Order: sequence, then structure tokens, then C-alpha cells
Amino acid sequence: MRLSRRWLGSVNDIPLTWKFVLIYLLCVMLPIVTINFIFYQKVSENIQAREENHLQMTLDRAAKKITDIIVGGVTLSHSVATDRSLYEDLDRSYTDLVEFYGTFSNVLSNKMKPFLSAYVYVENISVYTENDTIASGGNYFILDDMEKEKPWYKQAASSPSAVTVMIYRDVNPINRSAKRAYFSIIRKLNEFSLYNQHEKYLKIDIKASSIDDILSEEEQEIELRVVDPQGNILFPSASYLIDDKWPGEAEGEGLQFETLLSSASYVHNWKLHGLADKLLFKVALQDSERFIWLMVVISILVPTSLIFIILRSYNYRIKRLSRHMDKAKNEKFDLIRLPEGKDEIGGLIRSFNRMTQTIESLINDVYKLEIQQKDMQLEQIRAELKLLQSQMNPHFLFNTLNALLVVSAKNGYTEVTDIIMNLSQLLRRMLSWSDDAVTLKEELHFIEMYLKIEKFRFAERFNYTFHVDESVLQCMVPKMCIQMLVENACKHGLQTVKGQRHIQIRARQSDTYLFIEVEDNGKGIDEQRLNEIRSQLDGRLDTDESIGLRNVYRRLRLHYGDRVDLYIFSQVDEGTTISFRIPA
Repeated sequence: MRLSRRWLGSVNDIPLTWKFVLIYLLCVMLPIVTINFIFYQKVSENIQAREENHLQMTLDRAAKKITDIIVGGVTLSHSVATDRSLYEDLDRSYTDLVEFYGTFSNVLSNKMKPFLSAYVYVENISVYTENDTIASGGNYFILDDMEKEKPWYKQAASSPSAVTVMIYRDVNPINRSAKRAYFSIIRKLNEFSLYNQHEKYLKIDIKASSIDDILSEEEQEIELRVVDPQGNILFPSASYLIDDKWPGEAEGEGLQFETLLSSASYVHNWKLHGLADKLLFKVALQDSERFIWLMVVISILVPTSLIFIILRSYNYRIKRLSRHMDKAKNEKFDLIRLPEGKDEIGGLIRSFNRMTQTIESLINDVYKLEIQQKDMQLEQIRAELKLLQSQMNPHFLFNTLNALLVVSAKNGYTEVTDIIMNLSQLLRRMLSWSDDAVTLKEELHFIEMYLKIEKFRFAERFNYTFHVDESVLQCMVPKMCIQMLVENACKHGLQTVKGQRHIQIRARQSDTYLFIEVEDNGKGIDEQRLNEIRSQLDGRLDTDESIGLRNVYRRLRLHYGDRVDLYIFSQVDEGTTISFRIPA
């Protein structure tokens, strides 16, 4: 705790401007630079990984195309090697060339044409046999001693495998003084032991240009070479002729990739090597570098501008507040006149201004204190006089009513006597009725005294009835909640009726609710006015009309909350029914 207090004390001693500078450097500049540096590192790694993955996919795609060509050639060799009729025709001993050419023209010459048209990358299909009764030509040749000296035969004869895939140099048929590279699939034709009288070989020459084209398609992104296990370049085919080595491989320039062409034994673990220039990665990184540096500049300039504006607002107002507080020490209570703002500092400035005004007001109030005390004494005397007067007025009223009651009784004015007695009881009950909740029996008794006065007013043209269950008389209700409805019925409903006037008051109870209903046969209310009254009850209209009914509804809501329901039903010239339901 002591170290924490010392540290906080040291921070509190730093001027506000330097605090803002430290906040900017440590909390804004340093995190932005650090985050962007880490982001740049991660983006560089991701770009390099993406480019390497892309180049590896390019390598795999080229390897698959080359493998498809080799596998296609092997599949073709299998199709030819399993042709039983071919074995029969090649193992026959022909009496003369005429007999052979008959077989050749009818059978042998048509066997290879479909394959050459189906496999476009196949340059030539040659079948060699030791049967010297045939004539060399077309796709069929005699396997003589000179042919056995060629590289393809030596390698195929010494190979334990039935299929041999090889690249070798041999005489160019177009220019016999020169040599060319051949890419051939050689297969021993020994599928049928019954036809092994003569040694037979199938040689399928693949167009080296097909492989070269596959490699050249990807040269824009990566330099590809097919190499054997000894590291010799087999393709492109020109490299094989000059026994080329990979450019830059010895110096270690560029990024190298490698994938195995196929796991088949006949390709002798040939591999596809790729060499990519590192400049490709640099070019890919340059766009990202420009974008990242742009983001760095924006992420520094925008927060710096906003922080400058915000902190300047804080710094300026705090300094003004500090200067005025120094003035207050010298008893100069000047107001701070500037746009305060709605933030905490603005609140401090407003509080300072209020405090200054209060201090000045208190100083002025000291001189007026004696006058205010005298005024307070005078007001106290006036209040006492009003209290005495308010106590005298009801006393005078009741004395007057009692005098009228005595005179009416002496002169035999029985009806007037009853009315005066009811009026006196009403007034006394209204003045002394302090409880806000009364029994329903007391409320109905109060209403009956009021109705007797109304009956005296309308004579025989007015009547009223009570329909009340005995079980609800002791239920508690807010005082005058029913009387106000009865008074509204007499004042607004029955005032202009020329015939018989009648009011019915009903009260009943269900399991949980008490139902009160006041019904009159007055003039009724039209639909438009009825909607206005309902809106006034909901508080949607703020007017001075229907105050009594609105007060009853609000008092019921104050007592019972949302468990109150008040209903108004009315028809013009037929009457109005107002009822409410409250918890019993």
C-alpha cells in the first residue's frame, strides 16, 4: 500500500501536459507500432506460406499430368500385350512375304490405329519379334542383332520387370547422322506361354514435347525439371541431350520444391523438382507492405488528431478552472465564461459557477437576514390567524344549520327538517372522516343521505334503489368512490330528464372480486363523447373535463394497481351504467 501511494504520489506530481504526452506515447503510439509490426510479421509469414503452398500445388498438378501420360502409356501397353490374336499372328511362320502381307493388311495394320488416335501423346507404337518370316514395316519389326545392340533392348532385357520406362538416345529417323532423345515404354510380350516361340517386345514412344509442354505451362511461376535418382535432368528433353544441370542449384539460389512422380517401379523413383525465384515472394510482399504502411500512417494520424483535439479540450478547460480557483483564494468570485460541455469537466465548471453564485448570494443574504426574520414572524402570525378563521367558519355553519333545524321543527316543516339533518350529517362526516378506507355499509349510508337531499329537490320525479348483498357490507372500499359516481349521475345524467328519474346502485361479490354498479335512466352519452371520456381515463387526453370520474379511477388504481377494471356503457336517451371491479 505504501509503495502504491508513493507511486501514485509521483504520478500526481507530473504536470497535466506531460501526463497527456505519456498517455499518448505509451498507450497509443507504442501499441500501434507494436501491433502493426507484429501484423506485418504475420502477414509476411502468411504470404510466404500461401505462395509456397501455391507453388507446391503447381508442382503437384504438373506431376499428376506427367504421371497420367506415363500411366496412360503403360495402360496402352497392357491393352496391346493382352491381345491373343496378335501373339498368334506374330508367332506364325509365313511361307513367303505374300502370305505375311495378307495377314498384315487384313489384321495387323489395323490393330494400332485406334490406339494412336486415342492416345494423342503417343508418337509411335512398335512391336519387335525374332520371327524372321515377317517383313519390317509399319508398326512391326524384326528383332535382329543390330536392334539388340540398341539401349532400349539392353535395358528392357536386363530388367526383371515386365514394363520398363526409359529415356535414351538413338538415331534420328529424319536425320540418321544425328541422334535424338526417346521417351519410351517397353514391355515384354510374354502374357501367353503358348506363343513364346519367338521373343517379342512392345515399344511405345511418348512424345517428349507433351512432357515439355506441361513443364513450360508453369514456367511463369516455377521452373520445373523431371530428374532421375542420380539427379540427371530427364525433362525438358533438350536438357537430357546436353546433360544439363539445374541452373542455380549449386549456388543455392531460389526456393526448391520436390515431389515424387509415382510409386510405381517402372519410373525408377523419378521426381519432379521445382525452382522458384525469391523475387516472386518479394513482389507478393510489396503490395502487402504498401498496404500495411498505409494502415500504420492512418492508425497513427487519425488517433493522434482525435487525441490532440480531445486532450486540448480537457487541458484548456482545466487550466481555466485552476486559474479561477486561484482567484477565489483572493475573494474574487468571477464566473468561468466559456462553452462548458456536458462531460465531467463541464460539470465541474458548472458546479464552480454555481458555487461562486451561491457564495455571493450568501454574502448578500447575511445583510438581509434580519429583515427575513421579521418577515417570517409576520407570516407566522398570519398563519395563526388563518387557522383560527378556518376553525371558526365550520362552527358558524353548523350553528346556523342547527338554528334552521329548530325553526323548521317548531313550524312543522318535516321535510325541511329531514333535509337539514341530512345535510348537517353530511358536512360533519366530510369534515371528520379522516380514514381513506371505509366499509361499504358506511359508504352506502353516506350515499343514501345524499340521495335523500336529491329526492327533496326533484320530489316525486326522482327515486333510487339499492341492490346490495348482505355479504359485501363489511368489505372495505376507498371513501366516496361510489358517491362521486352517484353525484355524476344526478348532475349530468338526470338534470335535463323531464320524466321519471331513477338511480340503481348494485353491489355483489364473486370469489375474489367486488362488483359495484351505478345505473341511471338519464340522457345518455353519444359514442364520440364516450370515447373521449375513456381516453381521459387512460390519460391519453389532458383536459379539465370528467375530473370527478377520472379522480375515482385514479384513486382506485392507487389502492389496487392493475387489478382495477372500470367500465362505462351508455346509450343516448336510455341511460348510462358505470361499474368497476376491485379485489374483495
